[in-house]
Amino acid sequence: MSSRISPLQVYRLLPGINCKKCGTTCMGFAVKLINKQAKIEDCPPLVSDPRYSDKLAKLRELLAPLLSATETKVEINTEKCIGCGNCIIACPENIILDSISAKGNNSKKPDALWTIEDGKIKVLHLEKCRRYPPSRMNCNVCELVCYSGAIKVVA
Repeated sequence: MSSRISPLQVYRLLPGINCKKCGTTCMGFAVKLINKQAKIEDCPPLVSDPRYSDKLAKLRELLAPLLSATETKVEINTEKCIGCGNCIIACPENIILDSISAKGNNSKKPDALWTIEDGKIKVLHLEKCRRYPPSRMNCNVCELVCYSGAIKVVA
């Protein structure tokens, strides 16, 4: 099984009745669970209806590593970095911090997440990453666009 949990994996373990007692559809709730914007207990049918007890147990098991993580991280291996800059221009948070990144340019602001310097990634403020508390979003865009494998999302 992949180390990353997909909304579809979570959705399959939900009641699938779209009652909206949690405030959204079952697929919306799956996304919220992964992004730690909701708790399993926010789905009344899942926790109170015995018909879903097996699904509830499997869901708790699936989400246990995500829910027990105290910190989510992005690991960067500068030795593997080829300086392509894909991470700079693809990172949603970096674009917010320095809009020049949205135009495909290297970030130059000192408060950006990261920049490319001397042909390698230079981490400036990784604590601003969406994966870090308090938001801890399930974002992995940087890893997906890193062709050299220099960026790995862990936990």
